[in-house]
Amino acid sequence: MPFTPIKLREYVRLHLKCNPGDKEAEIIAQLQSALAAYKAGKRCSCGEPIWVIGSSQVGHMCFTCITGEADSSDDYEIDEACDKGPYWVSHGQTEDTA
Repeated sequence: MPFTPIKLREYVRLHLKCNPGDKEAEIIAQLQSALAAYKAGKRCSCGEPIWVIGSSQVGHMCFTCITGEADSSDDYEIDEACDKGPYWVSHGQTEDTA
């Protein structure tokens, strides 16, 4: 699995623990907006599906374009975006191969 799935509320809790000055409602709204874009098939300018968590903070981009790294296995992604959606399809995976 390319990312470590995490529930949106659990991610918000962890985010606020590390960033106590951020506002919970704002973080939730940003994540929900990025998740909606992901579900609608939004892609990074490079053609890859967006990374919801990163995109919620820096704009609609994929993991690699945001971080410069290819391996996302040690990073979180909202569980609803780990559902065999656009990321999986673009990487040649289906329900049977993931």
